[in-house]
Amino acid sequence: MSAASRGSPKRAAATAAVGRPDSYLPSRSSPVDKTHFTRLARRPIRPKNVACSTGAERISKTPPATPTPRPPPPPPPVPICLPGRPGSSHQLHGGVLSRAAAMINFVLLISRQGKVRLTKWYSPYAQKERTKVIRELSGLILSRGPKLCNFVEWRGYKVVYRRYASLYFCMCIDADDNELEVLEIIHHFVEILDRYFGSVCELDLIFNFHKAYYILDEVLIAGELQESSKKNVARLIAAQDSLVEAAKEEANSISNIIAQATK
Repeated sequence: MSAASRGSPKRAAATAAVGRPDSYLPSRSSPVDKTHFTRLARRPIRPKNVACSTGAERISKTPPATPTPRPPPPPPPVPICLPGRPGSSHQLHGGVLSRAAAMINFVLLISRQGKVRLTKWYSPYAQKERTKVIRELSGLILSRGPKLCNFVEWRGYKVVYRRYASLYFCMCIDADDNELEVLEIIHHFVEILDRYFGSVCELDLIFNFHKAYYILDEVLIAGELQESSKKNVARLIAAQDSLVEAAKEEANSISNIIAQATK
């Protein structure tokens, strides 16, 4: 008996089919060895990233590169709202409390007879409220004696006033602002008025109130001190006066031309 015959019938059939290429493919009539396909289906598929070494499977995976961590950005300044002004400009920078200059809510110039000579409002007040404020402060300040201090607590605010001749210069600030600073602002404004008008008096403010407003707008903007130099304010007011005079001369020349043309 040959070696092919001594084996199993399946081995003999496979040996007899050697040399015929078509014999590897089972025909429709020949039975299919389901055991062989089952073994192939059960054979585990080796993943691509598995390397075999001495019969043992080792997983070789390259760890992803770890990005260098960036330092966190510095924290923003923390605003600190102090009582008296919502959303105040007090901020904490590096543990140091920094605060802006005193904010002025409004400015009043009141005569000794209770007449208002100049008003400037930097906070929103309705017209009825403004009239009420002027009436209250006029009665409160004019009734105070000359030996009393120049600070008055009013409605949670602080009113700083100073008398020059027959006029009371009043400024309203928050309760936590510096009163002495506001006193210096009042004196600074009066010195500029005195330099411009030359020994200013109440009549100068009555007949030239628009120039008083010009000077006040150069000194204060939005309730904050804008210009602390008297020379700069005087130079700006002189430039404004020159523009006004040039406009007047131009208007007069145009009116003269029109008058001559109509004759």
